[in-house]
Amino acid sequence: MIHQVYYSQDYYQETTFTGSYSGVFANANVGNGKTVTITSTYSGADAGNYSFTDQSTTTGNIVPKVLTATASASNKTYDGGTTASTTLTFTGLVGSETLGQTVGSTFDNKNVGSNKTVTVNSITLADGSGLAANYSISAGQTTTANITAKSLTVSGITASNKTMMVME
Repeated sequence: MIHQVYYSQDYYQETTFTGSYSGVFANANVGNGKTVTITSTYSGADAGNYSFTDQSTTTGNIVPKVLTATASASNKTYDGGTTASTTLTFTGLVGSETLGQTVGSTFDNKNVGSNKTVTVNSITLADGSGLAANYSISAGQTTTANITAKSLTVSGITASNKTMMVME
């Protein structure tokens, strides 16, 4: 940043210096009004002619990082319901952080079929090696899975005795 300072008497004198500023949050977690510690340096031909009073802190916000996810649903045997078992693979986690997940998902209908659409209806993130509060994600991912027919066993079938009638 270049600042030009002009003084006024009977003439103008131009003074040039450069200020460089960097800030560091106390930690990397999501929050509002977080303290930022500022470091300043000044350079330039005229910088030594001034005594600077620096602002040592300010505040800033860290907002949750938005994740995307790919869904993978398990096949199931017909049970009369549409509930699906789905796992998400996250994209956008910082470094090697991991998160836990609870996923609510449903098949498009309860009937037996192949490549049936499964839709993620809700996602709850849980702390893993990373803090869940540092991330956000929206539901709506889709994938496909199969509902297979439920096997039934028929038992208890009996035959009635029959009396043979002889006609004369």
